[in-house]
Amino acid sequence: PRAAPHPPASAMLRRATARLSALRPSRAARAEEKPKGAFGFGDPAEPGAPGFKPFQAKPPETVKDTVKYITEGTFKAPLRKEIIEAIGYPGQKKNAGVVTMLGRIHYGPGRYDYGRPVMPKGWFANWFYFAWEFGHLMFVVDRWIFFRQLRHLVMFGLCYLPFWLHEQSCKARYEDFKRLNQA
Repeated sequence: PRAAPHPPASAMLRRATARLSALRPSRAARAEEKPKGAFGFGDPAEPGAPGFKPFQAKPPETVKDTVKYITEGTFKAPLRKEIIEAIGYPGQKKNAGVVTMLGRIHYGPGRYDYGRPVMPKGWFANWFYFAWEFGHLMFVVDRWIFFRQLRHLVMFGLCYLPFWLHEQSCKARYEDFKRLNQA
């Protein structure tokens, strides 16, 4: 008995395409989908998201702008989305890399670094732009990265605590041993 001949490659390709096309959403369904954020879930530029206000577009150059920047940007309560992304969850988007490879959960037109950032005008603000940029990213715009770093520190402390307690009890027992066994 002879085996049946294999179908030609073009026929196999047509079958696979027909089988997989049923899994794809239609054009109408794809048109209804909302744009996803660059990272995370939900709207990439939701109302109240940090970094979209005009006074957050560049380093503050007046006392009034500085006060507004600190009060409304730095000390604003974190959004639910920032807390969820900072804690992490199963299936969370990941990138290969360290802090420089993390995505932005709030990104789009209107954010200060969408396109080319506006540079400060004065020499003092330009000289310390690196410090402003770091503080702006960690404490205003992408605060969830700062919260993630805090999570690492807290969890490191919680994991280290039992070892430290054990070390202290061993030291106390050794001191007792030395005191009792003096010759």
